[in-house]
Amino acid sequence: MKETLNPSTEDSVLKRSVASEEAKEYFKLATPMLLTQLAAHATGVISALMTGNYNTIDQAAVAIGNMLFWPAYFGIAGVLFIVTSFVAQFYGAKQITKIGPIVKQSYWLTIPLILLFVVYTLNADSLLNILGTPEEVKTITKDYLFGLMIGAPAMFLFQPLRSMCEGMKKPLPITYINIVMVLINALVNYVLIFGKFGFPELGGKGCGIAFLISSWSSLLIILGYIYFSKFFKEIRFFESFESPDPKQISEIIKLGIPIGGTLFIEIAVFSGAGLILSRLGENVISAHAIAMQVTTLTFMLPLSIGLAANVRVGNLVGSNSLDRARYSSFFAMFFALFLAIINTFILIEFGNYLASFFNPDTEIVKLAATLLIIAAIFQIADGLNFSGVGALRGFKDTQILFFFMFIAYWIIGMPIGYTLSMTNFFSDPIGAPGMWIGLTVGLFVSAAFVIARVNYTTGRGRNRFVLNS
Repeated sequence: MKETLNPSTEDSVLKRSVASEEAKEYFKLATPMLLTQLAAHATGVISALMTGNYNTIDQAAVAIGNMLFWPAYFGIAGVLFIVTSFVAQFYGAKQITKIGPIVKQSYWLTIPLILLFVVYTLNADSLLNILGTPEEVKTITKDYLFGLMIGAPAMFLFQPLRSMCEGMKKPLPITYINIVMVLINALVNYVLIFGKFGFPELGGKGCGIAFLISSWSSLLIILGYIYFSKFFKEIRFFESFESPDPKQISEIIKLGIPIGGTLFIEIAVFSGAGLILSRLGENVISAHAIAMQVTTLTFMLPLSIGLAANVRVGNLVGSNSLDRARYSSFFAMFFALFLAIINTFILIEFGNYLASFFNPDTEIVKLAATLLIIAAIFQIADGLNFSGVGALRGFKDTQILFFFMFIAYWIIGMPIGYTLSMTNFFSDPIGAPGMWIGLTVGLFVSAAFVIARVNYTTGRGRNRFVLNS
């Protein structure tokens, strides 16, 4: 006699089946994306490690250069990140012929974005005078920024191709390319920072040259991969010319600018904190930079879930599986929360040990370890933020996040951080720890905003609005 399940048991089995499928999808997408992000971040870690063991001044100079470079890069290039959402939805809807044209249209936008970024970088060093950066640090920072400026166009040109690969659920080639980039970057850094094999000893300036060489190498590799890959033949990326389509370009701008603005606001608040703290000397700069390097590594776990959520949710929205897209969005957030709790434990238990890799100076390591204790607390907020934002991008819901982040980071977090670190408004200024406490408050406010927005956007009526917009 055949056994039948009662409705509650059937529902339980169905939920477990759906959760298992989501876990498999996120594992397939997030694992290579995690490796890609780790590889990309490894270039910064390598620079921090090598310059820290070369000279604290050079390490501080490279750190300040990164604080000036990366917020602007993500703010401007972030406009192109929406291409992943377009590709994911087209791929989910099996509208493969629309993928090539949208990627090509993004390149008409990439050219002016590169020019805008070059203009910024050429004038970025003027901020060093305003912030009162020490002269010996300032000189090295200018040389480092020049190398970053020459390498940046390759990264802009790389991004739409990366979006095409990841949106079509092919993230692994990007991982391999980034690993090659890291190897090139590490070798050139070692040779030029320390002056090995007959090359000049350039210190921090060598990091900029290593960046530009590895960036352009990565672009050439991905172009070769897509050209020869059978998987992308149907896209016909190299076979036809696309003249500018104002409608498509304006749609990329409309949805992409909030992404760039959101990325700029979040990254700039940490970079801005470092620049404000730079007046306290190179030891504080180095400690802040070390804490940033370590926490960036730990948050790669929830970040990879967010990147995977963009693709997974976008595919589901494209196939009109709206209830499943809602489930997937919250699954991503719970998964990222779990990983963030693990990160919290790691930073509390091993923060001092991790910081000691970046600089032999015990005073710098002690301050960095203190900052990492504070960072352990905001891992949870970071995890919820990036996974939720990734899911929202899958729905192409990007515009209101800019205002959420601005309020959380710049209206709430930064003023609290500045007051605690640099003024005696509440008590004696406590320096870098005060700034990180303020940033932690901003991150938790942001997480609350994001959770509410995900719940609203993934509601059935809102889903239809997003799809038709």
